[in-house]
Parts: sequence; structure tokens; C-alpha cells
Amino acid sequence: MPRIRTIDPHFPRTPSLSRVSREARLFFILLWTLADDSGRLRLNHEDLKEKLYPFDEDVPSLLPVWIGELESARCIELYRVDAVEYLRVRKWRQMQVIQRPSRSRLPMGPQESQESPEESPRMQMARASEGNPPEFSRDELNDTGEAGKDAVLRDLRRVQEQAEADRSHTAAIRSIELRGRRIGLWDGKPGRKKETDAPRSPSPAEVHGLPDTSE
Repeated sequence: MPRIRTIDPHFPRTPSLSRVSREARLFFILLWTLADDSGRLRLNHEDLKEKLYPFDEDVPSLLPVWIGELESARCIELYRVDAVEYLRVRKWRQMQVIQRPSRSRLPMGPQESQESPEESPRMQMARASEGNPPEFSRDELNDTGEAGKDAVLRDLRRVQEQAEADRSHTAAIRSIELRGRRIGLWDGKPGRKKETDAPRSPSPAEVHGLPDTSE
């Protein structure tokens, strides 16, 4: 059942959000309305499209990209239990003040028990009054290495597989290219070599003949 959630005014300054696109940030917030009081929900792409984006036909090809961005930035945890896929919003109680939380009927995520204990509403309100934004740990934000690059390339493959035929992948390619450039993939403008004159791999936009918008 969809739920009413709140957005802390400090939320836009959460460090992990600097690593995802604007579209993924909106998707992250919309996910909260479907998550239960422990931040968990069943991961069903058709259901997400119907409930969160009823008027947008390009969303099926974009959902894997947004989910991949949020997972790479450690904003969410994806897991499977008994062949059912689930999604969990990490650091849930640092973002939501729930006065009388209902017990979740969904299984815990594997990494959930490793996180710090959930805060009570009273603790959250006290922290919010001090002006401290919700934070993710430094380790959780470090996706700029090989793991981050692998995630970008994995998402690129997903989009190509799901949306190549009908050319609905343009926005997704743009989103992936932005993420890749932030972590050092496809550096520089088309046709320009790096200072080291090392061979340069074409970016997704170049491969698909999209105009360059890197500057």
C-alpha cells in the first residue's frame, strides 16, 4: 500500500546523491512511498512503472539505469529470497520519522543487520534539529574505482539489451554516459586524445551517434 512520506530539507545535500543523476534522485524519493515502514519492498519493474510513472512510456528502459545508479551509490540494497527480488532503502530511519512503524512482512536484506541500529523518532528529530543531513559512510560512497566502472558498464549492457530495438534508450544512454564521465570513463571530447596519447574508447553517446553534450 502506498504511504505518505516526508523529505528532510537537508536531503538534497546528502553526499551519495552527488553520484546519481537527477532522474535517479526523483526515483529514489518516489520509492519511499512504496516501501514499508522498514524501507523494504518487492522489486517488480512493471509495478514500479504503473504506480510511480503512469504517464511515461520510456520508463521501462530507464528503471534498470536508475536502480543501478542507486545501488552503486549504496542508496539501496537489492537482494533475492526464495526466488523473489526485493529492494531496501538503506539508512531508512535516518530519512523517515515514523511514529508507529508497522512490523515488516518482508525478509531483511543481507546487509541490513550490518548497519547501525535504527534510530527512534525522538533521536531522529533531535538530530534533524541540529541541522545534520542524513549521511552514508565514506566506504559506502566510494564507488569511483573498478567496482563503480563495472556497475556503469553493466547498466549500459542492460539498457542496450532492453531498449535497442525501439530506440527508446537515448535518455538512458545519456544518464550512463554522465555517470561514466564522473568516474573517469570516456574522458574528453570526441576525437580528442588524452595527454598521454593513450587509446581512447568511444563513449556510449558516440557509439549510438548522439550529439556530444559533454561541455
